[in-house]
Amino acid sequence: MRKPCLLIFALVSMLCLPIAAQNRNNRQPAKPQQPAAPVETPAQRMFKSMLSSTAKIMFIDSVVVDKADFIKHVPLNKESGTLSTYEEHFKKPAQVPLAVFTNEFGDRCYYSEGDTLGTRLYSIDRLGEKWSKPRQLTEFGNDYRNPNYPFLMSDGITLFFSAKGEHSLGGYDIFMTLFDADNGTFYKPENYGLPFNSTANDYMVAFDELDELGWLVTDRNQPAGKVCIYTFVPTFPRASFDQDDYSDAQIERFARIRSIQETWRFGDRPQALARYQGMLQRSEDGNAQRAFSFVINDDVVYHSVRDFKSPTTRELFKSLQELNSSIAEDEQTIEMQRDRYYNANARTQKMLNSEILNLEKQIEDKRRDARQIEKEIRRTENLLLD
Repeated sequence: MRKPCLLIFALVSMLCLPIAAQNRNNRQPAKPQQPAAPVETPAQRMFKSMLSSTAKIMFIDSVVVDKADFIKHVPLNKESGTLSTYEEHFKKPAQVPLAVFTNEFGDRCYYSEGDTLGTRLYSIDRLGEKWSKPRQLTEFGNDYRNPNYPFLMSDGITLFFSAKGEHSLGGYDIFMTLFDADNGTFYKPENYGLPFNSTANDYMVAFDELDELGWLVTDRNQPAGKVCIYTFVPTFPRASFDQDDYSDAQIERFARIRSIQETWRFGDRPQALARYQGMLQRSEDGNAQRAFSFVINDDVVYHSVRDFKSPTTRELFKSLQELNSSIAEDEQTIEMQRDRYYNANARTQKMLNSEILNLEKQIEDKRRDARQIEKEIRRTENLLLD
């Protein structure tokens, strides 16, 4: 009785085999797993959020130097202050690179001090023949780690420095802060934004307001131990791409300084280079202290912006120089218009006559303003000299 049962079981098994094989053949192959989307870092998110406010800057030149001694390659003129290393200024050894900035009057100094465990920013003021006790800039807190490479604008209140921390895009970033004279401390620093900062290390920004030039020191796109010093034309107030028809991809190229040649559309590069070469020539000739002659009284003549005793008169003198430059341009234009007038027909002469009269009126007004500025500078400086 067992044989029939075994026979039936064998037949059923044989019938099931093709069905199982068919099911296996019809089974859909498994879909390959999609790679997980890369996780965006905080620095990348910060970069994207800052992209739309990228400053429109014309970079006119660049040079690659050793990181260890880049300070000596920043050609800052003495009218804008002095940059030096900690060893050079204080005649003391330093375990890490430390920078010192002294203002154009030589009476205020900002510097970094510390070691491999960390650095801090300090300020000192010259009182007569002595320097004051150092004041640590503790108001920045711990959000700005290892601050270094300070630079103070000629207004005496705008301070730049570099630091690491949660407000940085990556490595060192450049920050800006303003001095609150009422409290005697600085406000909370702000990231100076793109293109001055990047996901690499951005160490320093410095400005030559007299020659309208600036320098940015960064190690982006550089081999280890090297930095690039970009020379640029600063814009005050800051100009952005808000009103321009540029795509995000184009703005990102400007933000990352992919090509300095692409930025030449933002200004007059030949003119900026001429100012740059003129500044370098003055420094090479040792004539930086005799760039001009401005009579204060019968016994005192200034030859350098450093000679002015007040930041206010220094700014007034800069305005005076700009005004005199504008007058010179107007005078050149009016001479060209007069040449055109003599060779033009009656209709064109009538039009040129109106333009020439307007230019003459503008020149007269500017000369009157220039005389007023000169009087104010002399009045203020003579009071300070007395």
